[in-house]
Amino acid sequence: MKKILFFLVLIFGCTIHAQNNIQKSIKTFEKAFQNKSFAEMKDLLAPQFTVGVGDSSSNEFYLNGIFKAFPALDSIQVAKSVSIKNETFVLVDFCFKGKEKKPSQIVFNSENKMLYVTFFDSLYKVDRHAQVKEVASIPFEIIENGIAIKIKLNKADREFLMLFDTGADGMALNPDSAYKAGVVVTKSKSASVVGGSQQVQYSADNTIYIGDQVLKNQGLVIFPKHGVYDGLFGANLLRNFITSVNFDTMTIDLYNFGNFKYWGKAKPLVFDYKSGLPVVKMNLTFEDKKTVEGSFTFDTGAGYDLIAYGPFNHKNNLEASLKTEYNSVNFSLGKQTKIVGGAIPNVAINGNNFPNVTIALQEYDEANKSWAFADGSLGIDLIKRFNFTIDLLHKTVYLEPNKNFKKMSSFYLSGLDLDFDENQNLLVKRIIDQENEDLKKVKIGAKVTQINDFEAKDLLKPENLKQLKETKESKDFIIEQGDQSMRISI
Repeated sequence: MKKILFFLVLIFGCTIHAQNNIQKSIKTFEKAFQNKSFAEMKDLLAPQFTVGVGDSSSNEFYLNGIFKAFPALDSIQVAKSVSIKNETFVLVDFCFKGKEKKPSQIVFNSENKMLYVTFFDSLYKVDRHAQVKEVASIPFEIIENGIAIKIKLNKADREFLMLFDTGADGMALNPDSAYKAGVVVTKSKSASVVGGSQQVQYSADNTIYIGDQVLKNQGLVIFPKHGVYDGLFGANLLRNFITSVNFDTMTIDLYNFGNFKYWGKAKPLVFDYKSGLPVVKMNLTFEDKKTVEGSFTFDTGAGYDLIAYGPFNHKNNLEASLKTEYNSVNFSLGKQTKIVGGAIPNVAINGNNFPNVTIALQEYDEANKSWAFADGSLGIDLIKRFNFTIDLLHKTVYLEPNKNFKKMSSFYLSGLDLDFDENQNLLVKRIIDQENEDLKKVKIGAKVTQINDFEAKDLLKPENLKQLKETKESKDFIIEQGDQSMRISI
């Protein structure tokens, strides 16, 4: 009985101590807010503390913005508190001079550090406790190996064909489309691209209409036209909605942020968002058994399986471990960098393993060695094996295997990037050797029916593909293009 009594007294004592610590933290927080000083409050914040869907690295930016937006703080009035599991929820009122009280919860973790403030979240239209519901379902197509959706912009009557690019921290339009959308340039700024950065024209306060959703106050940059698209955007959706891309139904389903409970079987994969882009951990295994872990941008706008950036390539001496199958140039919105390509035996992501994955290694530039915020990009060809859901509020992506999950990887052969579609037709995905006169006759999407003595379907067997790749003689292709058939030797 004495042991039980002592235990209860101990629990009560710990509770009182925790409450006292929280009261002290709130008083310190109040003084820091009155002084409009992030430096005075940063030690009160848990490592996971965020404002809205921002990252912890952006806390100072968000809080300084809040300091500027509100008049002097009189006080933070504390009401009741309740502990649920390992979190303590404290009801408070923010009292500003000449303003109505702003009711809020300040939520603390088990170490009495602040996790979030609901008043701050509400300023960015985020309610962590809201019931999550679908707000829109947007159809998409696959065009030029990208996720293509149609939107409207500003007061223009026409639709714009946009690439949904999770590797873009904002929106870009080509000059002609920007003109048609009534875009007004407000300043020049530096934009990051693969291989470095460049100065671009910037426009603020644009409006996106997607489905029945309206996104106001959107910034965009103007880049040269690339492919069939009017432009691209990515974070514009991710910052406003839980975004679910389903390659089986060909829809992008949008949900409000809140108390999200994932509906599928996929394990949650927590990503880094310090760069303003989702960055995930992956493991790469090379022919010489070298295995390296890297942090790769989750990039639906990258038209390949995988690219390793120059600094990561240089640090791990990856070119020495790769059997090079081609040399080429990567284009990223006007920026060109040399790359070498080949295949590696395995890529692992969140417990999923993919064999014989094509990879591009970017050249290293000693004079431009610090541009990369990640080790590379995970591209659309691997991503589209999953239906994926990105919850930016909780920095989590769910990768649910879809009908393409076990699909054979694309492969390089004689200056071509070849890929089997879902009907096991072998198609030309990309022409790597732009100088070959015979390949200049071939168009993207052409069907390859035979290579040497192998029919296309024979190359679904790894041993046949290996034998063909090891053949040093020129290779004879039979290609169907439109209503014509051609034979070329490369």
